[in-house]
Amino acid sequence: MNYLGSRSAILSSNLRVNYLAKANQSQTTAFFKYALASTLFNSFKAYSLIKNKIKGKKPVVEQIPKDTVIIYQFPRAFNTPSLSPFCLKLETWCRAANINYQNKLGMNVSSRGTVPFIRLNDYVIEDSEKCIEYLSKVFKVDLNSELSDDQKAFARAALALTEENLKWSMVMHRFWYSPIAKQETGLPLLSIWFFGYRMFRAAWYSGAARYTKQEIYEKGKRDLSALDALIGEKKFLLSDTKPCDVDFAIFGLCAQLKYNDRGPFNQHLLANCHNIDRHIETIKNMYWKDWDQNILAKKLVRKKPMFKKILSLFKKA
Repeated sequence: MNYLGSRSAILSSNLRVNYLAKANQSQTTAFFKYALASTLFNSFKAYSLIKNKIKGKKPVVEQIPKDTVIIYQFPRAFNTPSLSPFCLKLETWCRAANINYQNKLGMNVSSRGTVPFIRLNDYVIEDSEKCIEYLSKVFKVDLNSELSDDQKAFARAALALTEENLKWSMVMHRFWYSPIAKQETGLPLLSIWFFGYRMFRAAWYSGAARYTKQEIYEKGKRDLSALDALIGEKKFLLSDTKPCDVDFAIFGLCAQLKYNDRGPFNQHLLANCHNIDRHIETIKNMYWKDWDQNILAKKLVRKKPMFKKILSLFKKA
């Protein structure tokens, strides 16, 4: 019995060593792709700056409307208004809270290198959660006002499950394991190379990328099932009347898995997590009546019929 136990441990250890060896090879390849993409992006940026300087073009001075929240976030995506769960979370919250806002779409990042961030007059706030806390105070909007202390603690746990656990599983699938990342995200290949390595390194330092592929997918599925159980038969996370702040975090991330992902998480959500699926549709129907006007898939088809053919590459089989 001891012999069998020790042999099983050795086999498990060998599998782990083989996995890490393959992971190191993948990291090396990904690093060279990242270095190439980064070099090309920086070269193009330098070329644009030099070209504008030669032509005598002055930097455009950004006009900030007074008392209007400016949300700096990534450009619109193919199947969701944003590929970032945090950008989608923040913009949806602003809609729910009736905040007067404007989007500044682009690749701008905050001083900490994060997206999204907001500017209100001359004040800049980084991190989606801090943005919501700040706007709640400034505009005196509290979507958690009806929650008890126990419910707030429950919501806090659901937020951690979503943005600290499930997030990394989504990141690892989208940027590391997915064989069709280009179709899922709609990003150019160079962008996938650039973001892929950076996101993997972030996941590695968080500890999430140190598991095997199978472990990551199993962990993500368990997190989805747990979140589905927390929502239960309720319309929202904690009530049937109105959403709380955490509902928008759940929507921002799970909408990525429903509309962009084509892998195991998407399949598990649609097949087994009907409460999450219903929750996504509820939030979308309430606050995104103009969803189709804010995703590239619909915009491109309306503008040019030729994009219908291109769009077929992004549709789920």
